[in-house]
Amino acid sequence: MTYEASSAPQSIGGVLDDWLRLFSASFNRCWILAAIGIAAGVFAIFVATPTLPPVTASAWQHQMMTWALLNGPQNVLISLLLGLFIVVINGALFATQVRVMQGQSLGTGAALDIGLRRLLRLIAGYILQGLIGFAVMIPLVIVGIVAAVLVHSDRASFSHPLTWVVMGAVVLVSASVFIYVSVRLLLWPAAVFTENAGAATAIGRSWNLVKGHWWRVTVIMFVANIVILVLGFVVPWVLSVAFGLFSLRSLALPDAVFHLRVAQIISQTSRLLTLPLGSAVALAMFRDLTLRREGGDLASRAEALGAP
Repeated sequence: MTYEASSAPQSIGGVLDDWLRLFSASFNRCWILAAIGIAAGVFAIFVATPTLPPVTASAWQHQMMTWALLNGPQNVLISLLLGLFIVVINGALFATQVRVMQGQSLGTGAALDIGLRRLLRLIAGYILQGLIGFAVMIPLVIVGIVAAVLVHSDRASFSHPLTWVVMGAVVLVSASVFIYVSVRLLLWPAAVFTENAGAATAIGRSWNLVKGHWWRVTVIMFVANIVILVLGFVVPWVLSVAFGLFSLRSLALPDAVFHLRVAQIISQTSRLLTLPLGSAVALAMFRDLTLRREGGDLASRAEALGAP
């Protein structure tokens, strides 16, 4: 399937249609990259899945022992390395789909090379995004500290209705601001690969593009995330239940480990679709907002030229 990029801003439905067309047109190139990411995830699962605690332990002991094993130093390191590799894969997907939007093609090796060369830029972008999000949530952290102090030192003040009203208001405002800022920063990875921008420049580019179109971006991402959520979580969960993979405590230990691994592998396979869908929706929105911004600039220049 060939992809023809729109030359004009579109409606919300048009952007969603553009998203799916880009996904379809690029899937024959992207599935290999996604499959590499899946293979890395499956490998990590087999390396990181611990020997489960004895099923004779109490339910609470079983859960605590399993949690401790899953979060040991070795597994934390494996999760970190896998996360970095998935960032590279995502970068390769962005690079591939940008070329498709331009009517060109990009080989798997070349796409991975671009993703790897821009890894530091992506890491810096995620760190900046995280720092901004943390700064926005500082009032919420302060409320938590104050609440903890009041609980331990002055229970009467903590239970006063005015205290609850003030803390509730701060929580509501902080959460609202966090959501608002998060949407404004959604498109920075697209700027990294579409415009070869640095991390800080890409963050600023996303912030400026979404300005005035916050609700539009929110609606598009809401719809896209429902699709991705169904494919990424609901379908694997249903398949795992259908195969009886969650009845671990009724199984012998070797079978329980096997079923746990199979359930995790099923969840990994959904990335074959969700990874390319995630990058495609960001690129579709980035292009649409760029056209809107550039169209507004052209209109302003035309008015200026036509003014007496």
